Amino acid sequence: MAENGHEAFPPPATSTPASDADFQRFISLADNYEGWEEKYSTPDSGVWTRQEKGSSINMLKARIDYPDVTASVLYDVLHDPYYRRCWDENMIDGFEICHIDAENDIGYYSLKFPTPMGNRDYVNRRSWRKFTDPEGQYAIFNHSVTHPKLPPRPSFTRAISFLSGYVIRAQGEGCRFFYVSHNDPKGMIPTFVINKVMTRIVPKIGAKIRAACMAYPAWKEQHEPSYKPWLSTTTTDPHLPNFNESLTRELVDPKGKLLVQSTAELGIQLPETALSASNGKDEDDDDEQSKGADGGDSEV
Repeated sequence: MAENGHEAFPPPATSTPASDADFQRFISLADNYEGWEEKYSTPDSGVWTRQEKGSSINMLKARIDYPDVTASVLYDVLHDPYYRRCWDENMIDGFEICHIDAENDIGYYSLKFPTPMGNRDYVNRRSWRKFTDPEGQYAIFNHSVTHPKLPPRPSFTRAISFLSGYVIRAQGEGCRFFYVSHNDPKGMIPTFVINKVMTRIVPKIGAKIRAACMAYPAWKEQHEPSYKPWLSTTTTDPHLPNFNESLTRELVDPKGKLLVQSTAELGIQLPETALSASNGKDEDDDDEQSKGADGGDSEV
């Protein structure tokens, strides 16, 4: 797992997958509250931040309980690259560059930032796992890497994920969702704005994800219901090159054109009330600043 204070960060991509220890270290961020400062807490949600050595940008941790969303559906929604194009309005492009093994890949993601700021993009190594001990636990995390096929592009600012991801746990009929983020969007955004905005947009992120989960089963029934390569622990997506092949092959979307452009094309309505939900705390004071850094909520 990459260290956020390393001088050479982001490191070059390699064919080395995340280890069991990497997964446990990431999951411990969800479970350990020592050194974290609580920003707000309700019976079903909370936000904490922690200062990180060698970085002026805080690490953020959010906890959200979804009583009506199963852990397996949430895991699928966070993985499915074609469904993400439906619910993530900040997304410009996103695709997997290559697989490392059945639980690790390298991918590209670009997103819109409000004018006059330039749009951002990421190249990340992503790791994921469905656990059997404990049953009903899932983890997804990423950190930025460099890849020779995707150097910085002139029309984007290359942002950095030091370490970001999710821990999902089954809880009754629903699930508990942890979101951990330590990101640097780069550019000219003041650090204090990044730190403040990230704590305030979490309720909106949570509501957006819940709405996407509620619509996903109907969408997936119409769009290759069996296509869930992220559930396999032994086989990789046959459409993707391996790491060594990705160094020489042209990058193409392995499944061709987009399946759909939006949920509206399917007649699926994502609830406006959910998508516009907020924490209700002094939102007007920071509305303009929030707009200035809101694109960061979509990186995974």
